[in-house]
Amino acid sequence: MVETHSDKIFRLALRYTGERAQAEDLAQETFLRAYKNLASYDRSKPAGPWLCTIAANLSRNWLRDNRELPFDFTEESFLPAESGPEELYLQKESETEVLQALEKLPLIYREVLLLRHVGELSYGEIAEALKLELSIVKNRLYRGRLMLKESLIEARGGK
Repeated sequence: MVETHSDKIFRLALRYTGERAQAEDLAQETFLRAYKNLASYDRSKPAGPWLCTIAANLSRNWLRDNRELPFDFTEESFLPAESGPEELYLQKESETEVLQALEKLPLIYREVLLLRHVGELSYGEIAEALKLELSIVKNRLYRGRLMLKESLIEARGGK
């Protein structure tokens, strides 16, 4: 389970916290909590969404307790290794813009976007993880994407 899901859980925690060391701690804590609660895990369901729920809850708790900490946009955790230097630079520039725009979103929108696009959860899994109605998840994803798009257009000077 750790080998299969550790990268995804780390990336999810990193997007919440913006700090590599904290994301590593939260990822480790996620797997410790999962191990302690393995008896409550429904083996008929995939482990990824269950682990993402644990990681999201831990990350939300961390955010609640550490709101004053700055977000670090220098992380290179999801750049593909096969890219050449020019592609890496352009991708990093674009990634930084997206991360900065994402950080400006209210948590309720940022959270569903992170669970959907970093955690790769389905709408139903997000609803279950956040204990929300499916319609609310869909609405927050729609609004979050619109807000993100508007923020990116504004950051690029209206282009």
